Amino acid sequence: NPETMVLPVNGTREALFAFTQAALDVDGGRGGRPRVLMPNPFYQIYEGATLLAGAQPTFLNCTAATGYLPDLDAVDDQTWNRCQLLFLCTPGNPTGAVMPEAYLRRALELAERFDFVVASDECYSELYFDEASPPAGLLQGAWNAGRRTFERCVVFHSLSKRSSVPGLRSGFVAGDPAFLARFRLYRTYHG
Repeated sequence: NPETMVLPVNGTREALFAFTQAALDVDGGRGGRPRVLMPNPFYQIYEGATLLAGAQPTFLNCTAATGYLPDLDAVDDQTWNRCQLLFLCTPGNPTGAVMPEAYLRRALELAERFDFVVASDECYSELYFDEASPPAGLLQGAWNAGRRTFERCVVFHSLSKRSSVPGLRSGFVAGDPAFLARFRLYRTYHG
């Protein structure tokens, strides 16, 4: 639904930062400061937004042994219990690793089990080598898993990357209408 599930933004950098502020509940009572899990290496805005929101960044190393993807199954339950936001980036920056749909579905299963939102930075999703096999996105994984309202998932897309106009500062956020409503309200004050 374009009225409740899509929001234009002035670029994904600003959107990622602002969404983090709107999505986190630092007084949420989950046994300490909320955690925001993120791939490492990562886009620096994930960490900056997390710290400025009063949450604790938790880095999931992306190594050759993990196919340059964060190892979701290596995270203990205590960390997941404090997690309020999981950042993913597919295709990854700077590794270029693409998350298979099964991986994205696993992230959504964990989000459902431990009550957090998955924020997928997909600003490079239109850049890939094989035209016959475009990378899966979080919304596609959610839809194929039967999540027709995209519960607990939000994706960030940058029009400037796919259109080769990096100064355009234009993009959109799409996904869970409950989180987008909070984000829309937050933007009315800071935007």
